[in-house]
Amino acid sequence: MKINPIIAVLAFICGLGGAIYAYAWSGLSADLATNGSITLIASILGLLGIYLFNKDYKIAIAQYIVCGVGVLIGTSVMGLAGFLFYIIAAIIAYTEKDKSENSSQFDDENYYMNKTQIKQRYPNFPRTSNNTIYWAVVIISAVLIILSGVIGDASYNNNLQEKANGIHITNVSSDLKVSYGTYTGGVQGTLTSEKDLESVQVKGVWFAADGTQITETYDSGILNDVKANQKYQLNIPYYEDSSKKPAKVEIRVSESFSSNPIFTQTINFN
Repeated sequence: MKINPIIAVLAFICGLGGAIYAYAWSGLSADLATNGSITLIASILGLLGIYLFNKDYKIAIAQYIVCGVGVLIGTSVMGLAGFLFYIIAAIIAYTEKDKSENSSQFDDENYYMNKTQIKQRYPNFPRTSNNTIYWAVVIISAVLIILSGVIGDASYNNNLQEKANGIHITNVSSDLKVSYGTYTGGVQGTLTSEKDLESVQVKGVWFAADGTQITETYDSGILNDVKANQKYQLNIPYYEDSSKKPAKVEIRVSESFSSNPIFTQTINFN
């Protein structure tokens, strides 16, 4: 009985779980969908190691390792179990090399007989085959895993750019004033988007005249999800000592709790 195929199946199941987890949470961070795709593809391709083992155990080991690394890269901690199982499958495949249908059991160096005697006892000696095509499977698998990441990242960035181009902040005004030694008021405006946005946060990053950051404040309204072509009123407050006069505020719009804004707009003060 071969153990490495069983371990490979366990690795696939764990990788599949990591991919499902990434897809499930992609609403909080869109790039998780790309990570899930990398993990899913790597997990599926890893199963080819079961077939390759009967062609050449060394190729199966390479396939397990390549796909295990792909699973780990895809979902990091959530892909750790899949990665470890594929590495274990590779190790066991080496220990089970004699069970491979194309193992080196017919190499004459393993026997104290001449080739004529070996052929009489082992009619299939010497068993040789061209494994180049099977090594191509490993190379193609690695390329597919890399491409899934590159294409997914490009698609993600393109989607972000489309969303950024569709965001508009208009009717901008400010009611900043000093009252009893403290700034009150803030910046107001109207936010619209040509695309639906999820878990939106809007904050203002306030800067002094010398370019140093004074503080950050968030829009007083809770936008959450923004529907396409609907108007949302913004109010970004500023409460600081009168000595901290702002020269500008950078309005940053982010989605899915990402720390990187998908849209920015700078408002300068006189």
